[in-house]
Amino acid sequence: MTRIAIYDPPGCCSTGVCDPGLSDQMTQFATAIDALMKAGHDVARFNMGSEPGAFVENSTVKHALDIDGMECLPMVLLGEKIVSKGAYLNRTELSAKVGIEIPSAPAKNENQSKDAAASSCCD
Repeated sequence: MTRIAIYDPPGCCSTGVCDPGLSDQMTQFATAIDALMKAGHDVARFNMGSEPGAFVENSTVKHALDIDGMECLPMVLLGEKIVSKGAYLNRTELSAKVGIEIPSAPAKNENQSKDAAASSCCD
């Protein structure tokens, strides 16, 4: 199974609650990544703010940063091949890029959504 690696720009978290402008996109992306992990796929996620070494240790990521700067983040790699740069993908888009059918997340009830919002990383 080929590893999927996500390289996120600096920020407080990957859920999107910190940036209202991106929260829906980031939430959809995080949900799709979670579904991949729960299905047993090899997924790794790195944040520039907390794990900068991961960005310079990977020659593909380092080269993209050297050429495109921070605008190439977020970046998704399938093995060592870049399959997406500069955007958080929804489930359908990510599925097409990595070649894996990603199941839809079950609908949350209103209380679960409120609990999730209350436990954000940015409180």
